[in-house]
Amino acid sequence: MAATEIISAFSYACDTISAKLSRGERVLLQDVSFSLSSGERLAVIGETGSGKTMLALSILGLLPANVRMQGGCIQMDGTALPTGKQLQTLRGDKLVYIPQNGAEFLLPARTVRKQLYDSLKKLSLPQKEFPQLAAEKLRLAGFDRPEDVLDKYSFQLSGGMAQRVTIALAACSRARLLIADEPTNGLDEAGRAQFFALLDSIFPDAAKLIITHDISVAARCDRVLVLCGGQMLETGTSAAVLSAPRHPYTKALLAAQVANGMQPSPILREGVSGCPFYARCPEADAGCLNGAMQKHTVGMSEWWCCHA
Repeated sequence: MAATEIISAFSYACDTISAKLSRGERVLLQDVSFSLSSGERLAVIGETGSGKTMLALSILGLLPANVRMQGGCIQMDGTALPTGKQLQTLRGDKLVYIPQNGAEFLLPARTVRKQLYDSLKKLSLPQKEFPQLAAEKLRLAGFDRPEDVLDKYSFQLSGGMAQRVTIALAACSRARLLIADEPTNGLDEAGRAQFFALLDSIFPDAAKLIITHDISVAARCDRVLVLCGGQMLETGTSAAVLSAPRHPYTKALLAAQVANGMQPSPILREGVSGCPFYARCPEADAGCLNGAMQKHTVGMSEWWCCHA
């Protein structure tokens, strides 16, 4: 390896993810790739059904039984992620997931204490240290009195408390990649700021993949990747993409925000195009019909469109 070669903390390249159905197959994700450096935040944005969840599940090795990934490579620190039981040992340790709904994620039959101890076991630490470490992780996640939480079950926690417990569980790790799925759903601006402050203080060196539909959350990330119909249509620094979007789909996403008047993106036409946004795109022309998307690059933004 050359001395100047830089290995990303995490890199993802997927040719195709498809679901086997009773009649044929359906492509869910296609030609998606990105890399992340240590400590960097990447926001993945797009409508419901755009492929965000499938991307996360493919990394975690938790795709549904009828869904498979064909081609591509997922690497952490320059080494391909393993599969099967070897990947299972990485989940909750170097590969960490923070869910959208903490209350649903926590095991209802086990106390917070027992779930924290389960996570600490993966670190091969002396069991006598578990009580102190469990309390410490809860304090890191924002609990001033962890003793009031340790012996509670998930149904005894508020939504905000359950979310902080999932962060404490994630803190029982040596995370290299952190995946957060709609982590600030239902939080106000102050809550969103507090959440990201916690992530940065607890996981300063972990690459962070933030799945969100909230543009204000994406703006807090270093870079943005825009998905539509399972395809990446635009990517770049959050400042460049969100202030000067290039692809019509990204423009429509931003225009649909409450702050921008919630402008609709109606279905305008029929036809088959290489662009998944063709049917609703106000900028589509005859060249888009049956056309192939081309990659365009300007400054810190890249986008894929049938025309410039």
